Order: sequence, then C-alpha cells, then structure tokens
Amino acid sequence: MRDGFLVLLAALWCVDQTGVLPLFLLAAAVHEAAHLLVLYLAGGRAQRLTLTACGAVLRCTLPEGRCARAAVCLAGPAASFALTALAGALGWYRLGGASALLGVFNLLPMPPLDGGMALLHLAGGHGTAALRALAALTTLGLLAAGSWLFLHGGGCWLLLIGALAAAQNAKSLASAPAPVYDKHKI
Repeated sequence: MRDGFLVLLAALWCVDQTGVLPLFLLAAAVHEAAHLLVLYLAGGRAQRLTLTACGAVLRCTLPEGRCARAAVCLAGPAASFALTALAGALGWYRLGGASALLGVFNLLPMPPLDGGMALLHLAGGHGTAALRALAALTTLGLLAAGSWLFLHGGGCWLLLIGALAAAQNAKSLASAPAPVYDKHKI
C-alpha cells in the first residue's frame, strides 16, 4: 500500500456520509480477484499488487497471446457485472450500483483502465495512433462531463476522477510506444 492510497481512503471515509465506501471496496476486491484468477488460469503469474491513490497496480507476467492478455484485462469488468447481477437478485442495490459503476468506468477505452489495456493487447502494436486518439477523446469527454456536472451542482467527483485519469493516461501513453503491461485501476 502506498501512502497516497491511505490518505485517499481516509479522506473518502471522512466524506462518505452514506456508507457507500465499503461497498465500493468490496466491489473493487471482487474486480481485482477476477483479474488474478484469469491471469493464473491463462498461464500468467502475479508478481505484486500495489494499492495507490489512482487505484490498484498489478505487476505480472502476462500469458502468451493477445486474446489471453485481453481476457485478463476484461475479467475485472466481467466480475463487476456478475456481482451487479447477483447483488440485484438479492436486493442489495447499492452494492450492485457500486459494482456496475466500477465495471463501466473500467471499460473506458483509455490506458491504464481495463478497456484501454484490452484494446492495446488486441491491437498487438498496430493502430497505436488511433488508440491514442480514442484515449484522448475519452479523457476529454470525462473532463467535459465532470466540468458540466460541477458547474450544475453535481459535485466535483467526476471532474476529479477525470483529472486523475487524464494524468495517468498521459503518463501511460507518453512513456510507452508499445503496449503497457501494468494494470491500473481507479
């Protein structure tokens, strides 16, 4: 665990008046466990999982093949949606909502999120300019939606998440002309 994760967790705990933070943490644990399960089933190996202010970072040896690597990336959102369905069937709608939000957000097509990483693996080094453009447009969309919500009384959380995602996306794309094999979560 990095210090930034603990500071962010403490800050969120202080402002969480509805008790939704533990639900998001449970949803995130299920999400990450699915990544690890599929990683092992596909022949990869985890080396280290670090919790940072921007999410979980999984350092690993990835399995062979673009599809296997993409499956590792998409396992987290798939588990999020499975948890959403299970929670809904049990009447645990807040847990279902937290898990759905986590799954949808992680499918955004921008590294270091799962959707962006899956696209990088599937592309196998081709179409890098198009993937970068898609990631940049997604980042701008997040920032625009966050700004609009902030200006119209919807709070600053989406804007903050958009800014963090933009910073991580820029760092990921600037530092790696080839696919980045780190798994980052927000």
